[in-house]
Amino acid sequence: MEIHKLYEIVETFFSYKADMLYINTNENEVACMLYNSFLFKCNLDERYGTFGAGIVCGNQEANITEFLGETCSLNSDEQSVKESLKIVDNYCKLRLPDKFLEAFEEAYKE
Repeated sequence: MEIHKLYEIVETFFSYKADMLYINTNENEVACMLYNSFLFKCNLDERYGTFGAGIVCGNQEANITEFLGETCSLNSDEQSVKESLKIVDNYCKLRLPDKFLEAFEEAYKE
């Protein structure tokens, strides 16, 4: 998979839940803000052909890469990436109050 395809998958999967921030072709990295609350970054490692993902914390030197005992797949095929994005989405929804999620959906869902 190449980085532009990863960007497309992330953008399509999260839809209104994500503000796409950038695609960095030099670093093979995609970033977005999920639910106006979480900075999410994912990347492709060209050398090993793997996928990596995490939620950036604080000063951007720490990442959450384990989501309530689940980790994202290292596999970079489209189905594995989508399953990993689902893990991240579920984690984000659990971290946010229902009242916020309802208001967010009302404000942004088309």
